[in-house]
Amino acid sequence: MSSKKVGIEEARKTLGDLANEVRYTGTTITLTRHGKPIACLVPVEDTMTIGTRVTVPDYSVPEDWVLAGEIVEKNDETVVVELDDGHRQELPTNEIAKED
Repeated sequence: MSSKKVGIEEARKTLGDLANEVRYTGTTITLTRHGKPIACLVPVEDTMTIGTRVTVPDYSVPEDWVLAGEIVEKNDETVVVELDDGHRQELPTNEIAKED
């Protein structure tokens, strides 16, 4: 996986392009201010590890299932979420949202 540094002023102007670069190439981008790191843009897969609380989209499960649970399995493209009601659902990583 590659990485690069981008100044915060440039990032403000090109955020959409930077987000796409992270999403489609897996590049980690470190945002800098006056040459010092202040934040990172990382692929969402890197932030979702086993045990992470997530919400699944309502179209991905039957109506009577709950929409929140924890990641119990993960590979490069998909995760298995054990929902709070005990059901399990396998989904592409980009279709789930990390809970705050």
